[in-house]
Amino acid sequence: MTFPTLTSVSSACTFACEPSRAASSRPFVRLCSLVALTALATLVGCGGNNHDDEPVAPAPPPPPLRTQLVASGSNTNLIEARTSQAPTAVGAEPSTVYDDFRLASAGTVASVSWQGIYCVQANNAPAPSPTATQFIIVLYPDSAGRPNLAAPLATTTVTPGGANQALERNVGGLSCGSAANTTWALYNYRATLAAPVNLAANTTYWVSVQAVTPSYDVYWGFRAGTTDNSLSLLRFLGIYDTLTFDRAFALNP
Repeated sequence: MTFPTLTSVSSACTFACEPSRAASSRPFVRLCSLVALTALATLVGCGGNNHDDEPVAPAPPPPPLRTQLVASGSNTNLIEARTSQAPTAVGAEPSTVYDDFRLASAGTVASVSWQGIYCVQANNAPAPSPTATQFIIVLYPDSAGRPNLAAPLATTTVTPGGANQALERNVGGLSCGSAANTTWALYNYRATLAAPVNLAANTTYWVSVQAVTPSYDVYWGFRAGTTDNSLSLLRFLGIYDTLTFDRAFALNP
């Protein structure tokens, strides 16, 4: 199966679906648009001379072992996403996006952060409410340049609450499939793994995040992240499609 070639157009680009399948059972292939993101900074101050009564700030969390997350305050220029969904509707085939990574030093992964989007393929559609009922996070060893699906290192399934699903912002005027002028909802996530996973240095691994949804009526896409090796994979109907974007995720100790 060959997916259609996608081309950027000005401030947005379109994606297409595999044409031989019904819309209710096929995934979208790609979403992207140029956009500038802004962040809000909060300043906090306190006064008084009795320093013993001042609250003590908690220690910052340790830095991630690896991160490809898109900073909300950066001018990223591009939002791109690929469908990674497991619809529960009868006849709807799952799609999964995988990204490879390597750690410079050995480490233990206790939680995973990632970024995704929701959109609806209908002209002028507003940002949809989230439809995912679960998220499935899996870490894999490598097998000849692909994830070893037969021997996952860790699998964790969480609810949206367990994933700390949080709206970053809505972005309007974007294309969702063949639909124009739609609004996307951008979300951030972080989930604790069922058990920590020890990973070796300079070894290729893969990570996937998949949303369990009722159908493809509302798309959930695994966002593109900062550039690593410009490689991720989309698997649909057992066939891999090679993508030229890395995914937005972080591995936390």
